Amino acid sequence: MDNPFPNHQKKQSSCFIIKLKKEMQVQNLPLVGCIILGKACLNRMKKLSNGLENQQNKRMQMRSITWELLIGMVQAYLNQMKKLSNGSENQPN
Repeated sequence: MDNPFPNHQKKQSSCFIIKLKKEMQVQNLPLVGCIILGKACLNRMKKLSNGLENQQNKRMQMRSITWELLIGMVQAYLNQMKKLSNGSENQPN
């Protein structure tokens, strides 16, 4: 049986694609923030390499915690992107 409203489906799918692109742009913001924080963290660790050993160790532990948080955020972001891409692949054409 032919679809009586073929243009309606096309409009719906294009609206879905536009919405998906907007969601992906919004979700890129946390990743950009993570990258910036990561670069700042690396720069700070390089500067600390000239300090006293005890001070370095304390600060490195703090940086390690920061890295763990950043890695967790990036993993959550990647999982969300996988879910979104799987959802768009499962949508009927």
